[in-house]
Amino acid sequence: MTANLTDNAMLVSAGGTIGRLTGLVVLSALTWRALQLQLLRVDDRRLQAQLRYFLPRVLSIPVLFLALAAANIDVSAMAATMATIGFTGAVVFTPLGQNLVAGAMVRIDDVYRPGEVVTVDGLCGRVVYRSMLRTELTLPDGSTAYVPNSAFQDGNVLNHTRTGGWRMHVEVPLDRASDREQARAVMELVVNSPRWRSTANEPFVAFERVGSEALFFQVHVWIEDRTEEPQLRGKLLDELVDALEGCGVRVGQTTNIALT
Repeated sequence: MTANLTDNAMLVSAGGTIGRLTGLVVLSALTWRALQLQLLRVDDRRLQAQLRYFLPRVLSIPVLFLALAAANIDVSAMAATMATIGFTGAVVFTPLGQNLVAGAMVRIDDVYRPGEVVTVDGLCGRVVYRSMLRTELTLPDGSTAYVPNSAFQDGNVLNHTRTGGWRMHVEVPLDRASDREQARAVMELVVNSPRWRSTANEPFVAFERVGSEALFFQVHVWIEDRTEEPQLRGKLLDELVDALEGCGVRVGQTTNIALT
């Protein structure tokens, strides 16, 4: 009689375990289906793909612990220990965790937004996309850089869009000292005329130095997009030289040095 009662109790316990596991499987399937429907509402295709990759792996951990609990295995202490060690290790010791946290922090701090021009550790470009792990920059030469988000958290970041643009300069040599005042007046007129310059800051002309072969001026102009600096520098230099030569001012033969 005792053996029959024990067998019946084991069957009831096994049946309950199977029922709980079956319910867990059904609940997990319904939860994943609901998440998939929510993912379809995400307009960003690349973010959608990243979420499709990460979510099943993240959800598998609590599902595992629930399955063990459904099998009457005490996992409370193990879950707390693994959660603490896993979270700390993922954030501190893995680039993946560091980039995820850094990506969240730069969004909270509002360091940059898509469309803005930034410099991070000497690399300058326009932000065209930011994901949970990396930020995509278009560089002045047309190439694309994929910068880990941790670089924006740990390194020095300049946001040129919010600081009134980027100051570029060209160097203009003059052959005759007698042309100095006239040249300054002509160049000041030229630097205020371009439509492509940023109006957040005023351009200026500065007398730089006296060289062995020429007098050197530096002309400073702010631009909104540093990625356009190479072509805008050449355009500005062309306009300056044309205006100076049109007024009879002799421009030094070393003008091409300003392009390097």
